[in-house]
Amino acid sequence: MQEDAFDYGAMGARIRACRRELKLTQEKLAERVGISNSFVGHIERGEKKASLETISQIGKALDVSLDYIIAGRKNKCDGINCALFEDLKKLIEAYE
Repeated sequence: MQEDAFDYGAMGARIRACRRELKLTQEKLAERVGISNSFVGHIERGEKKASLETISQIGKALDVSLDYIIAGRKNKCDGINCALFEDLKKLIEAYE
């Protein structure tokens, strides 16, 4: 993996951990987000890329921030130069 490549596996692991913490099945999360349960599994395993909109919906369904889902940070950003913006940029570039 490239040094600056986005780690979809780590993001998927965070999603899985949050889902399990809420005692949700993949099917229930998929229903809340409006995607298939197999796609949830692919996202959790880092096998498929989800759109930013889908990741945002997952965050809402799990009641966690995009910052946590994408970068694993639970603290809030303090300004426009937050590393989250760089992570989002990498995610968007990788998705394109």
